[in-house]
Amino acid sequence: MDHLNWHSQAMAHFKTVPTDSLCYIIQDCRRAVEAMPDNPKCGQYWDEIHYAGMELKRRGAKYIPPTLL
Repeated sequence: MDHLNWHSQAMAHFKTVPTDSLCYIIQDCRRAVEAMPDNPKCGQYWDEIHYAGMELKRRGAKYIPPTLL
């Protein structure tokens, strides 16, 4: 994935992801940031949280934290 286009590609991809999967992405990225806040990828995880949230808002959906089975 081209680094310069990563943001546009991620936003376009999230338009094709089911709503429940967007909630899992948000939860997973939050956990990754909490577990290793000094990880160089944290910025990307925050971007994914933001883009998944933007897509939920566009759909009129709310973030519902997935429950662990």
